[in-house]
Amino acid sequence: MLNEVVTSDFAPPADLADRVGRMWRRSGELPPALPQPYVDLLVFADGSLWLTGPETEARTGKLAEPLTGLRLRPGTCASVLGIAADEVPLAGMPLPGSGLVAAFRALRAPARPADPAVAQMLQAVRETPGAPVSDHAAAAGLSERQLRRRFSVAVGLSPKAYARVVRLHRAMALARSSPAPDWAEIAVRSGFYDQPHMLAEFRRAVGSSCVRFFQAASADG
Repeated sequence: MLNEVVTSDFAPPADLADRVGRMWRRSGELPPALPQPYVDLLVFADGSLWLTGPETEARTGKLAEPLTGLRLRPGTCASVLGIAADEVPLAGMPLPGSGLVAAFRALRAPARPADPAVAQMLQAVRETPGAPVSDHAAAAGLSERQLRRRFSVAVGLSPKAYARVVRLHRAMALARSSPAPDWAEIAVRSGFYDQPHMLAEFRRAVGSSCVRFFQAASADG
């Protein structure tokens, strides 16, 4: 097992910025982290490529070898790689090719047009993660069932599951922006019903309260 811990994040090539949100490298013990609601394209040390599905609970443990990941933007998996995001298992599935160059080549393939209803809902969820799906569906002129299906194909999660993870990230962003976080206010501003709801969601997703997670993540840097 590796003893050295490496955690780094960096921007993707400029021509892939609309398809890849960021790139990352990890080795050793995984640091405290929130779940990421995105499909990742992984490049293992031996060059093999894998796709892994979006998370609703944080991963923990150690990596036996260095790992590079490309965090795909919602819709990229389906529109560029031709694989519905909800068909990518959390445990991963192999992708043809070997090495980072092959990963870039696959992501530079011609893309089908993005689904405007999904794009609209993604923006709406980021702005108001506590709003019901029915509100987003009405704004897009679709039934709830239609929107859920199209969203799941593009994102890999249901709208409700995606919003749950977005709320966690918003809460941590608000906490980091304050010298003395007011957790009750943060809960409301993040789209939770109240502070107990936020506490329960953090325990489910990361195994600890928002306060303990915030302290652990801050200590880790």
